[in-house]
Amino acid sequence: MSIDRTLLIALGLTLAAPAVAMADTYTLANFSGAINGGNANVKAPFSGAGFTQSMPFSGGFVFDNNLVPGPGTGFVNVFDQSFPDIGQILPRLQFTLNFGPLTFTAADNDDSQIPFGIQYNNGHFNGFEFITAFTFQSNPYQLRIDGSVLNVVAIVNGFPTFNNLINGHINVGDGNVTGPTPFIPPGPGGGDNGVPEPSAWALLILGFGGVGAMLRRRRSAATA
Repeated sequence: MSIDRTLLIALGLTLAAPAVAMADTYTLANFSGAINGGNANVKAPFSGAGFTQSMPFSGGFVFDNNLVPGPGTGFVNVFDQSFPDIGQILPRLQFTLNFGPLTFTAADNDDSQIPFGIQYNNGHFNGFEFITAFTFQSNPYQLRIDGSVLNVVAIVNGFPTFNNLINGHINVGDGNVTGPTPFIPPGPGGGDNGVPEPSAWALLILGFGGVGAMLRRRRSAATA
């Protein structure tokens, strides 16, 4: 007995629902860093308020394998805007920085000053381009990462000052990027790696529902 057309359509919906087209391939990885040692690198109001000399910090990011520059290219910033699938990657997966009691993601980056980017040196990971304003103890500050250098300054009358209150560094080099795993953008709207979006689940449920309905109809016909 041949399978009728409705059943074929339902099966097609079921199998096709979670599929996601990808322009490039990606990797999810972790990085580390630390505040520099010495009193001059942690000043009030941050000293003794969750930040200390030589304090380590960490985070994670997604990079586009197809956009990693080759050897001999020097310093290159690859901005996330150049990722073909950037709209499908949640900001907290694009970039997260766990910095003492504070957490920042790519969504916090001030794109009006510079887009979030990953810096390479001759094809090797070298840090980030990231800048954000935040509030600490009711006062405004700016955190900036420029390659492997991190600093925090006060914002006065809407402008950042030149007096660094925190100085830190990103551990550079491929050996300091840990836990690299393949990352598949889950589809339009973003989401966690490998988790279908609501629209995909809807198609999946519709497909299974159609299959179930056809099987019940066949069973009823056979009984009659």
